[in-house]
Amino acid sequence: MSLTSARNRWTAIDTVAYLMIGSVAGRMLPYYLDTAHRWIVIGGLALFLALFTVARQISYRRPVVLYPYFILQLIIILLLGLVIPSYEGPQDYFAMLVLPLCVQAMWRLPQKTATGWVTVFAFCVLAGMIIYYQKYEDSWEGIGYGMSYVAACVLISVFSTVTRRAQEAREESQALNAELQAANRKLQEYALQVEQLAAAEERSRLARDLHDSVSQTIFSLTLTAQAARILLDRDPGRVAGQLDHLQSLAKSALGEMRSLIQQLRPDPLTLDGLAACLRQHVRERKEQDGLEVDLTIQGERRLPAAVEEGLFRVVQEALNNVVKHAGVNAASVTLRLDQNPIELCIEDRGKGFNPQGKSPDTGHLGLAGMAERVRPLGARLEIDSAPGSGTRVWVRDLMVEEIEHA
Repeated sequence: MSLTSARNRWTAIDTVAYLMIGSVAGRMLPYYLDTAHRWIVIGGLALFLALFTVARQISYRRPVVLYPYFILQLIIILLLGLVIPSYEGPQDYFAMLVLPLCVQAMWRLPQKTATGWVTVFAFCVLAGMIIYYQKYEDSWEGIGYGMSYVAACVLISVFSTVTRRAQEAREESQALNAELQAANRKLQEYALQVEQLAAAEERSRLARDLHDSVSQTIFSLTLTAQAARILLDRDPGRVAGQLDHLQSLAKSALGEMRSLIQQLRPDPLTLDGLAACLRQHVRERKEQDGLEVDLTIQGERRLPAAVEEGLFRVVQEALNNVVKHAGVNAASVTLRLDQNPIELCIEDRGKGFNPQGKSPDTGHLGLAGMAERVRPLGARLEIDSAPGSGTRVWVRDLMVEEIEHA
């Protein structure tokens, strides 16, 4: 509903205005029904009511029509109050018709303009009362009566202003509520998009991890099985060695799959913390792969969830690389939490490689995945390796603050 249509609805202030017009008609008509001026009075009151109703309908769209309208209505009021003989009636009661005009001015016009018109109405009422009592009763009582109507103009104007502001506040509240609902719908849509993007990112990560680990192992399984098939006909004595290698590859693939599945279950990390999960992971690697890991944690404490998960995944991927590529069954993990920046180092004394030719950005040996893990944390992945000299994977420049956990 638009603001204009909302304002055109019937309100309590409209009821008050029409009641005031009806009270003037009910009070004054009995004095003129048996006189020669009855049709003038009836016509004047009917014209006033008709103009008031029409102005109520069109003044919201064209407030400028109120200026000539107010002048015409004042002429009708002065005509009824000053020109027509009183016939012993309370002639000053016609002055009450300015009060509905005050209502319209305060509801339809800007505050400053409306106040100006109310001042004009009050002045005309005061002047009309003085003239009326001087003309018909040769008295200055009109000043007192006029001041009463001036006070009534002020009172009804204040009441109109309060009701108008209340109406505007209600409409603004409804508009804000509609905007909030629209914003909430957009937030829900954005949340769904973020969830979909997160799911897509996780699928991409899993696909990369599968390609770097399990898919390569399965490809080796296929080649070994084909070689065993060929040797079965040509050199059966060598088949046993191929089968042993095939069993080793299958065990490695199983361990890698278990590791990936474990990555989909981060709850223990959230509940138990990084240190406890690293110790558990070290035990599991020994059972699954026979990898001996010397774990050292200095200054054990809890970290933000994103930091703990990032560091844990880096350790996982680095140990995967040790098992697959280093050619050794021992490694060390050192995590220093007693300083800022925090440091993490995973080291092995295996084959090593040339980091210049196999940088983390190339996606080789899962290094790209580790680099992507630490980059959002504000940290830096550093690789120290050379052929025959082992490999050291460092996480450096990781600044975090200690947090409280319930």
